[in-house]
Formats: sequence, C-alpha cells, structure tokens
Amino acid sequence: MRIGQSVILLPLILRFLPSDQISIWALFSSITALIAVFDLGFSNVFSRNVTQILSGSSYTLDKFKDNIESSNIRNISASDLMKTLTVMKRFYAYTSVVLFFSLSTFGTLYIYHIGKGVENKSQIYFSWAFLIGSTILNFFYNYLTIVLESKGLIKETQKITVYGILLSMVFAIVGVVCGGGLIAICASGFIAILFNRFFLYRLYEKEIRPLIPVEKVKFDFSAFKEIWSVTYRVSVASISSIAIYRSGIIIISLFLPLREAGIFAFSMNLVFMLSEVSFMYFYTHLPQINSMVYLSDKSGLKKVFTASILISSLSISCGGLVLVLFGNKLLELIGSNMSVMPPIPLSLVLLILLLDQIQNMSTFILFSEGNLSYMRPYAISAIIIISSTFILCWVLPSFYAVILPQLFTQLAFNYWFWVKKVFKNLEISFLDFKMVFPF
Repeated sequence: MRIGQSVILLPLILRFLPSDQISIWALFSSITALIAVFDLGFSNVFSRNVTQILSGSSYTLDKFKDNIESSNIRNISASDLMKTLTVMKRFYAYTSVVLFFSLSTFGTLYIYHIGKGVENKSQIYFSWAFLIGSTILNFFYNYLTIVLESKGLIKETQKITVYGILLSMVFAIVGVVCGGGLIAICASGFIAILFNRFFLYRLYEKEIRPLIPVEKVKFDFSAFKEIWSVTYRVSVASISSIAIYRSGIIIISLFLPLREAGIFAFSMNLVFMLSEVSFMYFYTHLPQINSMVYLSDKSGLKKVFTASILISSLSISCGGLVLVLFGNKLLELIGSNMSVMPPIPLSLVLLILLLDQIQNMSTFILFSEGNLSYMRPYAISAIIIISSTFILCWVLPSFYAVILPQLFTQLAFNYWFWVKKVFKNLEISFLDFKMVFPF
C-alpha cells in the first residue's frame, strides 16, 4: 500500500503541481526519511522487551533470563510491563521535543533557504507546518504500534495502517485535482496520522490497558541505561546507513538552484521507490531468514539469499533501463515539466542502488547471526561521504559531487567485504545461483 500510494499519486503530483512545488515535495520526502535517525534503533529493542514480557518471560532490569520454565509462561508481570512502557513513553516524548525543535528552527531555515525563488512562499510554509505536525505525532505515538504488534495484534494494526493510507490517498487526490497543491498532499498525510493514531490508541486501551496497574511507576533510569547498552551499536550502524543514503540530497540543495536540486531529489525518490520494489522479496522472507539462522539451515538460507540477489538485480536492471531511456518521455506524456537526471549520473545512481541492495542483504544476514562488525566501517564511511560531499558541493556543485563520494568510498570496502564474508560463511558458488532458476 505504501509503494502503491506513491505510484498512484506520483502522476497526479507531476500533472497538477508546478515544478518548484514538485522540487519542494521531493526534498520534503528526503527530510522525512532522515527522521528515522531519531529512533536510534530503540524500536527494535523495545519490541523485543515487550514481546518477552507479554509472553510471560521473567524480566529483570539488567537482562531477560534465558531459561524460562513452561509454568511461568503467560504469567505477565504488570510492573515490568509498566516500567518498560514508562521508558518507551519518556524516550519518545523527549525525542519528539528535540525533533520538534530541530524541524521548527533548523528545518524552517532550510526551507527558507531553498524556497527563496518560489513565488507562493506561504503555501510552502503551510505545507511545512502540516509536515512537522504529522511527523511529530507519528514519532511520539510510535510506542502504540510497537506494543500492539509485540502482543501479536499485527493484523489489527496493519488494517488500521491500510485504512489510513486509503484515507490519505482520497484526500490527496481530491485536494490535488481541486488545486490544493503541496498543501493538499501534506495535509492528507496529517489527517491519515490523526486517523491512524486515534484508532491505534483505542486498540491500545482495549488490549493493553487492562494489563497495566493503576498506580504510576516512576521513570527508571537504570532500565533505560540497560536498553541503551544493547541499542547503541545498532544505532550507530542505523544512523550511518541513513546518513549515507539520504544526506546528499539535503547537502546538494544548499548549493544548487531549486530546479536542479529538485531534479536530483525527484530522481532519487524514483530510485528509492524502485529500491523498495526490488527489496520486497527479501523483506517478505525476513522472518524465515531469522528462523534459518537460528536453526543453522545453511542450504535454505543460501537459496533465499541467492534468489533475493537475483530478483533484486533483475528488478533494478529492468526498472532502471526504463527510467534511463524513457523517464523524460513518460513525464512529457503525463504533462509534467519535471525531468529526471541525465543518463550518466542516473546510471551511476542505479549502480549504487544495486550494490547497496546486495550489501544490505549481506549485513542483515550478519546481523541475524549477532555479528555487528560492520558498525565501525559504516560510521567511518558515513563521515567520509558526508564531509567529502559537502566539500565537493561547496567547490564544484553538481550531481557528481553527491554521487561519486558515495560510490568510491563504498567501493573501497563495504560494497565487497561484507558480501564476500557472507558468501564465504554460506559457501555460495555460481552453481547456487543457477539452482534458483535452473532454466
């Protein structure tokens, strides 16, 4: 539904919005993607903790006990649940304040800078206000989704998400067609978040509230410290990964005119959409991959991993070929005056995407095995890429100033080392790829 929403709305956005608003919309998308940095990887740790408490595991502030007697299962500790929920709520509340301050100050200055040449500035600022509101609400109430899914209410929470996306699409389509422009798109997202969080909270009150004691529990900093001791390594890798892939769009928009920065951001958003489609096969097999790693099922893991690489490579190659050869022609057919990057830089971006996908699949296998050795190289690469991108954009701003630092820095180590490590661990050869598609 998320991918489909983008596919359905994109032609309308290109048809009815002027090029400067399309550029702003593409940059907005990049900003919202960077918001994931503020999570710091806590959502995964919170999910694990709540799942174990709700399953009846014996929990202490320093660790979960590995050996759980069957008689203890389903004996949910209300106090442990309340302690964890208190830590979660405080974390998301304090982080939301920091996020709000960052977006309303530095974010607004950034929007002011890139929107200098735009005629209808008030529309951009109203849109930015809706975007801030939806971002803060979505982030602050993230604990609802974590707790509900940890209890096993995955179907119910995903149904609410789907209905929210449908509601957002209806408002966005009507608003854009009626001339609402960028405000209609951002307002539809805000409405969808209100809908989503309202019904998630009702489900939370029905399913989780009866498990929580009436008395309040004070914030336990020792519990937060223990969660952070588990989280910080994942946080470094997560922040580095997001910074590598998303920071370039923000940096280049500070140095290039809005039109060129918009073309780059718009092209990158199309590439990221292609990335989501090509990654879907691997993503749907993540639970199976975790199970195979736990059961040491090397043959099954090899088959899923090699199939994922082949499907991802074919998807990116075919989709990228269409984008390079016919991207601008398709935009002309829609009636948009927007365009994609020239063929050479766009081809390099697609190459980066392909190498990124293979690398990400490899590091996930390592992560499933408890191997986080890629954390430090990721962090070092992020520092090199961001600093060199900023310097190149300052000296000679162009599309290549963003593309080449990432390509060469990653080729130096990350693109091949972790793939080679997984290939060696799983004993993968060319024959394993052939067995996926024997014809």
